[in-house]
Order: sequence, then structure tokens, then C-alpha cells
Amino acid sequence: MFASNTWRRVVIGALCLACPSLLTYTCDTWVALSDATGEEFVLLAKNSDRPVFDSQPLVLHASQTWARDAEISLGRVSIPQVEETHATLGSHPYWCWGYEEGINEHGVAIGNEGIWTKALMEQLVAYRDGENPKYGLTGMDLVRLGLERGRTAREALDVMTSLIEEYGQFGSGLPTADPLAGGYDNSFIIADSQEAWVLESTGTEWVAKRIEAGSVSISNTLSIRTDWDLSSPDLASFARARGWWPQDAEGVLDFLVAYGDESPIGQSKRTLALPRAETTKRLMDERAGTITTAWMMEIARDRSSSPAVDNDGTASSCVAVLPQTEGQFPVFWWAPARPSVSCYVPFFVHAEELPAIVSEAGTYSEGVNPPSQVEADAFSEGSYWWIFRDLAGLATGGVADRTAEMRAVFDPLEAAFAGEVPHVLSEAAMLRADGKDKEARQQLAQFSAECVEQAVTAANTLRAQFASDTSTEIPETYRPYVGTYEATFADTTYSVLVKSGHLAVDVPGQRIYELRDPDENGRWGFVVSDAIAISFQSDESGEVVWMTIYQNGLVLELIREGITLPAEITPDQAQPYLGSYRNEEAGQLAQIIVQNGRLALDLEGSMIFELLPPDADGLHYARATDLLSVEFVQSSSGEITGLVLTRGGQPLALERLGENTVGNTEEASSCPPEGRGISPVFWLGLALVAAVLSLMLLGD
Repeated sequence: MFASNTWRRVVIGALCLACPSLLTYTCDTWVALSDATGEEFVLLAKNSDRPVFDSQPLVLHASQTWARDAEISLGRVSIPQVEETHATLGSHPYWCWGYEEGINEHGVAIGNEGIWTKALMEQLVAYRDGENPKYGLTGMDLVRLGLERGRTAREALDVMTSLIEEYGQFGSGLPTADPLAGGYDNSFIIADSQEAWVLESTGTEWVAKRIEAGSVSISNTLSIRTDWDLSSPDLASFARARGWWPQDAEGVLDFLVAYGDESPIGQSKRTLALPRAETTKRLMDERAGTITTAWMMEIARDRSSSPAVDNDGTASSCVAVLPQTEGQFPVFWWAPARPSVSCYVPFFVHAEELPAIVSEAGTYSEGVNPPSQVEADAFSEGSYWWIFRDLAGLATGGVADRTAEMRAVFDPLEAAFAGEVPHVLSEAAMLRADGKDKEARQQLAQFSAECVEQAVTAANTLRAQFASDTSTEIPETYRPYVGTYEATFADTTYSVLVKSGHLAVDVPGQRIYELRDPDENGRWGFVVSDAIAISFQSDESGEVVWMTIYQNGLVLELIREGITLPAEITPDQAQPYLGSYRNEEAGQLAQIIVQNGRLALDLEGSMIFELLPPDADGLHYARATDLLSVEFVQSSSGEITGLVLTRGGQPLALERLGENTVGNTEEASSCPPEGRGISPVFWLGLALVAAVLSLMLLGD
């Protein structure tokens, strides 16, 4: 499928930088059955990681009876509604219909994970080629649909797998992004008080494994191999038809081998996911037989792995308590934003209502829409989620890490809430037994409202305290590197700063990434992934003048703000090359410009590549990668008439278009053409991501 494996590895570096969904968002779901808790309840927990502006209000939907012809609009598709839906409580990204995690009135809880598969990549190729694959359901839609329609974990599983087979799941799961930037398949843990199911799906195919005892954890990668209990009916034949599974293979199909994405995207996601899944499982194993709600919260706050279970991209976290005793109410402990700097509050699907502030997004109020048409949400004082997101930024976004100060406030609150929950549940159960169901619901709602009020008061007090703290002392070790750096490959800037006592990089539109200390080669690795690192270069005086980003063979330079590098080419020397070049058959347009005193290739649908001076053979290699080069073609009179663009060993001739249309001055050509600048929202994967992925997925 891929034209060049090496070139694919190079462009995937640009893709990961341009598209947060490919690098930064990491979810985890884990469950402990009753033998692992040592009590008559099951615990399901999840950390949901999303873009920094993707608010997640908590919403409560009552049970309801529907007309026979009712439909549900899910933004990109509509499906028929069933006649009756169960009451549900869920963490709901502001722009979509579904839940990241949730619970229903019958004590079924579900969390989902984004995963990358061969079937997904096949659909992305079709989408890129204009074949318009049929849009399907998001994993978040499936979570809510399973909860609304399933009285048990097995019933919810059957509902979800039937919908997966009928509708598939192609499309974007990220706001402001199209499928190329925000597409993923999904896996789930579905639990009730008796059992749990791990469901892993790809397109319209799926496998499921029953968990009857112990504990299990999943993350952003396939985990089921041959030990599955249920599957879609054509699982093996579908894989064989596409060459993913041998025609003559005997025995049970290995789901991971057959359907797992082997591209750099898939391998990168798996590398990021496995340490977290191993960490959550290990921590549950440490307390096997005595796992408590509080311990599940500690797991959610764990930062020992790399990347960590708790990280800056975490948008919400839950611990669902599913009791086995008849008549007891399930509890949904929920924390907005990152759990290590947030507060878990007990909520109840059987409550009369939720506090209004908990169910409010920020500035966005347009309801369910296709993801690519959604605007980024923004801060509002009337949103519980945004209050805690803002607090998280204040607590860990500066020089000092204020996590310990926050825990000193929130830990006693959580302990107090936990101490009151048994009494509140007992009182509500007695009211319901006496036929006073409404009073029981009101009591549960009132208790959550009181807890929310205390949590908001504490959060706002801490926000005011941290905002007034003007301490900005930067350690001497990091001071030479702190500053703003302008990208040479796009019209955007990166900031290097100190965060929680560590050097960090603020990637526009994503988040702040902490860095490891430099290795023997002077490279500062990203804490979230060993596959990406930066280095700094200094001039003769020792002043840092530029920063270089390394990922998957791509080397991207950023010039420090205010620094002018010595020109490698004068305007007069550049003039003969400047202009537009096109290959009509391939539909490839390029421009040669001057940027930072260097010749540069502005490749339509991709990025700007600054070029090295020509070698002995007249080849101008890209500074970012030696897998891209430009050779200019001259007429017998010495006029430049075209160029040969070589990517990954594949040459493409482009003819020069008329007279120079770019200009003869550094000022006229020192920045990308109109429309090519990359805004923060653009970094969520619009044109650049689609274009880079197009390069990656070039057919043979």
C-alpha cells in the first residue's frame, strides 16, 4: 500500500506534530471484579484524554419512551431510536451526542478507547481518494447507546456489536477535525455487578472477551489475540479477503495480528499505550482482593509510567461503583480535567437532577454537529469543567508544581464525601423502599449539589491563590533555552518554558509537553514519548539561536524569535529559481521561495522545506530530511525551466509556470503564502494533516 516505507516514517513525524490525535491523546479504562475488590461490588474506572479545549460536561438523561418513528441525530449520521431508553449519566464532550464514560440505572458502566487498525487505515485511504466511505458511529455514541439500551453488560454488548455491524464507525472523534485528523476505531470495557466484557472493534468487525474474575485494563491498542469468546460472523473471511490473514491458516484467528495497524501511526500508538495499560494492571494486582474506590482514584492519578496515566491531556476521570446487593444505588465518582489536580465528587444516575454548573460547557452552545463543523470551546466561569481545567493549568503550567498544595485541599474533601456516601445511600434506599422514590432522588441530588458547591469553592480559592502568585524564578540551568521559536515549516511559533520544575515546550493548539533532561547527544526527549525529542543550537557567542525537533527521521528547525541567521543566498542569486512549478498529471504544485536567507520548497498540500545549498551533483536536499531533494532543470541558455522533486527515491518532474510570480525580496517571500499559515485550531488536523497523510498513503 505504501510507496516508500522510509518516506512514510518521515512524513509520519510531521503528521504526529500536526495532529494531536496521533500523539498526545491517551485514554485508559480498567475494571476490578468483586473478587479483586473483596467486597460485593465491581469497580470500573477511566481516564479520558482529549484536546485541551474539548470540555466534558456531566449530563443526566432520564429514562424515556419514544415514538416508533423517532430518530437520533448523531451529527454525521442518524439512526432509529428504540421505544424505551434507560436513564444514563455520562461524561459528554460538548459537541457530540455520546459519552466518553458513563453508567445507567441498572448498574452498567462503560468506557471506551480509541484504537488504530488496518481497516481504519483502509478507510482513510478511500477518504483521501475522494471515495467518501460511509460515516458511522463514534465510540462515544456507542457508549451511550449501550447504556441506554442494555440492562446488563451482556445486553449492552449485544446492542453495541449489532450497531457496529450495521453502521460501522468511520469518521472523526475530535472536534474541529475531519476523519484524517480525528478518525479512530474503538475498544471498550462494559461492566455490571457480575461480569465485564472487553470489546474491540474495527470498522464493522469485532471480538469480545468475557471477564468473570480478577481485573483487566485496556488502553489505545488492541489487546485481544486468540482468547476471545464472541466475534462478528465474518471476522476471519473479512481479514482473508484483504490479505490480512493467511487463506490456509488453521485454528483461531489472532485478532491483533490480523487487524492491528502496522504503520508507524499504529506502532507509535501501541508504544504509548502499553506502558499505561501495564501500569494500571500492575497497580490493581498490587491490591488484588482489597481494591477500593480510593485506590482506583490513586491509579487514575498515577504518573509513574511514560507516558503517564494522569497527564495534561486528561479531560475527565471516573470510578463507577456497581453494587451486587439488591436495592443499592450505584455511585459514579467523577472528576473534571486531570485527576491529580482535581476533585472526585459522587454523582448518581438515580438522582432527580444534576447541579446546572456541572452540565454546562464553556462558550459553545450549538449542540450536536459534525466534528469538522464544530468550534473550539472556551473558558466560562459558569462551567464546572472549565473551572477545573483552568485550575489545572495554573497548578502545573508554571515554574512550580502546585499539585501537593491542591491535594492538601482536595484529599480531605474527597475523604469527607466518601465518609458520608454510605449514610446518604442508606437513607435513599429506605425512602425508595417506603415508596418515596421522588424523595430518594431528591436526596441524592441534594448531596451531589452540596459536594459540588464545596469543590467549586475550593477550586476557585486555589485559582485566585495561584493566579496572584507572581513567582517566576527560572532555574539557571534552563534560562538559556526559554523563549519563543518560529517554525521554518509553517507560520506558527513554539514556546520553551519551565513547567513544574522541568523544561517544557508549548506546542500551539495542543498542550505543554515536559521534557526529559538531555542525553549524551544533547537531545531533550518528550516525557510522553521517546519517539520525539528536541535539541538547541548556539552561535559563536553561546547564545541559543534555534531549536530542532526530531521525530521518525524528520528534522524540523525553529528559529529563535529576534534572531536573523546569516543568509546562505542573496536575492540576486535566488532570483533565477523563484516561482511556481507544477506537474499537471500528478496534480502537484510547488513554489520556490526564500525563507531565512535560504531557498525553500513550499510544497502544496504539505509543508515548507528549507533547502541546503546544492551538492556536487546539483541536488538541493531538504534540511528536514535527506529523503527529499530538488534538482533544477536548465535550458541550453541557462534559464530554469523546471525542477525534479524526489521523495523517498521517487522522482517527479515539475514544469515552471511562466514568469517569476513570487518576487525578488526576502520580505516578499519570507513567510508562507496566504492561507498556508497554521493557526492553533488548524493544528487539530485540517488541511496540513490531510495533505501529509496523502503523502504517507501514496499508492504503489
